[in-house]
Amino acid sequence: MNWGLVCNPGVKRSVTLAKDVVEFLQQHGNVLVEEAIASEIQHKGSSFKEINKSADIVVTIGGDGTILMAMSEIEKPVFAINSGGIGFLSEVESKYAFEGLKQVIAGKYNVEERAKLKITLDGARLPDATNEVTIQTARIAKILYLKLFVDDELIESMGADGVIIATPTGSTSYSLSVGGPIMDPTVNAMIIAPLAAFKLSARPWIIPLDKTVGVHLLPKSKETNLVIDGRFQTSVTQESVISVTGSEKKARFIRFGESFYQMVRLKLMR
Repeated sequence: MNWGLVCNPGVKRSVTLAKDVVEFLQQHGNVLVEEAIASEIQHKGSSFKEINKSADIVVTIGGDGTILMAMSEIEKPVFAINSGGIGFLSEVESKYAFEGLKQVIAGKYNVEERAKLKITLDGARLPDATNEVTIQTARIAKILYLKLFVDDELIESMGADGVIIATPTGSTSYSLSVGGPIMDPTVNAMIIAPLAAFKLSARPWIIPLDKTVGVHLLPKSKETNLVIDGRFQTSVTQESVISVTGSEKKARFIRFGESFYQMVRLKLMR
C-alpha cells in the first residue's frame, strides 16, 4: 500500500499529529509526504504530482482548506482527519485518527465520489473546483456588473459584489452563507448564488452539471477577481470569457457510513 500525506504546516498540532501518522503508516506500506510538511517532520518530500501518481490513498490532516488544497491536484481517494475548525468535509476528528486509519487499513470503508467544476478562462483550463468558483469585486464596497448565461441563454443581469458557482459539496460552504440551498452531494447540479446583489429579484439558481454557465462582466465593472476554492486567484476583465461546467474528474472521499444528512445535522445545526 502506498500512502500520501498532506498537512497544514502552519498549525502545530497538525504537524505533531502528522509525524505520528507517518510513523504509524510506515508499518503498513510506503508513505509519500507532501513537500510543505516534509521538512517539518524530517521526512523526504514528494510533489502533489508524485503523490497523485503513486499513492493509493491520501491522508489529509488539517481543516477543510487542507482538503481543498489536496483535491485541487489529487484524484486519489482522500481520508480526511480534522485538526482545524468545523471540518465539514473531514471523516474523523484528530482524536479518532488512528482508529480511523486502522479501519481504512482493514478495508472497512467506501469511496464517495462528488462532482467538481471545470472552469475555463479565455479557452484555457484553470484548476477544477471542489467547492466553488467565485467572480467577485477586487475592491471593497465597489459593485461590479455582470450577465449570467446558461448554454448561451441569458438568465440574469445584475449589479452585485459578485457571483458564486458552487458544487453540491460547496453548497454547505460560501454559497450557504449568501442564502444558497443545501444540496445533497449525489445531485448532479451546480448552484449559482448571487453575492450581495443590488436587485431584489436576483435569487440562487440550480443548474444541471451538463450545462455550461457563462459569466460576462459589463463595462461599468471595476477590478474583478476569479477565485477557485479560496486558493487559486486571477484577475478578469470585461473582455474575459468565463465558462463553468461539470468536470470529468471527481472528488473522492473515504467514508465510513455516516450520511450527508447526519453530517449537516451534527456540524451545521449544533
